[in-house]
Amino acid sequence: MKILLTGSSKGIGYKIAQDLIKEGHQIVLHYNSNKLPLDKLKTKSSSDLFIVKADLSSEDEVKNLVEETIKKIGLPDSVINNAGIAESADITLDFNNWSSMFDKTIDVNLKAPSLIFKEIIKYKRSNKIKSRLRFINIASRAAFRGEQQDYISYACSKGGIISLTKTMSRSFGKSDNVVAISIAPGFVRTEMAQSFIEKHGEDSVKQGITLDRLTEPKDISPIVSLIVSGKMDHSTGSTIDVNGGSFLR
Repeated sequence: MKILLTGSSKGIGYKIAQDLIKEGHQIVLHYNSNKLPLDKLKTKSSSDLFIVKADLSSEDEVKNLVEETIKKIGLPDSVINNAGIAESADITLDFNNWSSMFDKTIDVNLKAPSLIFKEIIKYKRSNKIKSRLRFINIASRAAFRGEQQDYISYACSKGGIISLTKTMSRSFGKSDNVVAISIAPGFVRTEMAQSFIEKHGEDSVKQGITLDRLTEPKDISPIVSLIVSGKMDHSTGSTIDVNGGSFLR
């Protein structure tokens, strides 16, 4: 399979990359600032890997990511929108700073996946490619239960990703042979989550979990592999919860 994976240099994305490489896929690994882990993966791997840098808050760089992906592997069979940011923005911040942080979160977490989807569908149509195209969007339980008051933008962006996934499935399934599925983790022990843990404490993070530990990237990656395989296509439009029992719906 040919795959584009965003946010692949750490956390959930890095574990997904490791597992997809073991499975022998041809992969474009996207990163923004931390290339070294991907260089190490490429050195150790016999798979066909390509590494592409892009700041997903920039429309031009998102467009370039799609163009480079197509140039290197053609139309992907699967796109995994994993890249995301979660920056604390206290409600007492001045108007312009708070607004700027909100916009950046939406740009990276929601607008970039939407632009990637738009450009890839455009290419698929213009080249009359009929093969199945799968989108896997990493959302969050925050889309359903809300989030701490300083993470308003994060919760909004993840709610949007859920809606984007449903629209991909509903409006592009028959016309473009698209399958789209969201994965909504709870709190995951990653580098991105560390600042939240330091601010709110691990007890707060573990609240509501019915198992003996926090969710880890290794709990999410196998689900991505299963979706990529095509064995879950008839779950298109749905959301898979991975939150240790901390939010049940």
